[in-house]
Amino acid sequence: MSNSAVRSEVKFKVRRNTLLLHEFTIAQLVRATGLNPESVRTEVQRLRQEGMIISGHKPGQREAVYRLSDDPEKRLALSRSVEAFYPEPTEPVPPRPTSRMYQDALQTLDEAERGKGEQREALVRRAAHQLEGAWEAEGASRAPELVQAHLFREQGRLACLQGRREQAEEWFDQAREKFSAAGAEREIRLIDEYLLYLEAQRQIDINRAIDPSTQARCVLETLKKAEHIGPLMCLLVDLVRELSYTAGDRVVDAVYTSMAAVGERFFGRMREELRAELRAERMQPHVATMTHERPAIPEWQMEASPDRLSRRRGTDD
Repeated sequence: MSNSAVRSEVKFKVRRNTLLLHEFTIAQLVRATGLNPESVRTEVQRLRQEGMIISGHKPGQREAVYRLSDDPEKRLALSRSVEAFYPEPTEPVPPRPTSRMYQDALQTLDEAERGKGEQREALVRRAAHQLEGAWEAEGASRAPELVQAHLFREQGRLACLQGRREQAEEWFDQAREKFSAAGAEREIRLIDEYLLYLEAQRQIDINRAIDPSTQARCVLETLKKAEHIGPLMCLLVDLVRELSYTAGDRVVDAVYTSMAAVGERFFGRMREELRAELRAERMQPHVATMTHERPAIPEWQMEASPDRLSRRRGTDD
């Protein structure tokens, strides 16, 4: 590789990762780029001289910390210097973001929506930096309306992943307004899907749905009321609702059947125990309790009492 090619690689990797990291030390940038520390340090000093980054020290830390300049013009210049390394598109592109930072942000957001746990949190942080860089690369507030609309929509997706639902809804509303003005129906439908997601989450919170079955029904009811879902989705919603209620009925029936069987065995044992107690009670004399009165003699005992037997003998004699 020629010296010019090496310098181009160093310049590209350092500047691109500067945008991604937003704030870093030389050691962190070396790990991110995989380059020689001296090469990284030289390019960082060049960025600092151009005013694209500033340096400082944190309390108790000897190593200098670098971060992006607060000047939007400097950030835009840095983003464009990175974009210069990518080939120009061969075909006309629609009015949408074309920067590499935006494409990277889209990929990261897609991965974050599928991710879980710490992996998802790391992807969300990366997407936040990428979207910030994409905003500057596309011209920030000077970008065309449709370009801003795309960026607003991705900011809404990011806010959803961060759990900031109110901010997500604000981003989506702004994006939807711009797409509606341009008649971009496909983009509007995509935003409406995310707005449905936010509504479903709101219904889950209102109903305090904890178990998965209740949460699923909140989602199904939200989809059922939606205006912009296709016939296939409507069919799927109806089928899932029927299956969920049918499954619930089957579970209830199974529970009642099981309880009835258990109850029959339980009460059957109780009846047998009561009968055994009654038989045992008949074989033992009754003892008066809590009173000095003589208990009444049942009829069946009267038949076998000594007095009655003696009277029978006298009569017989």
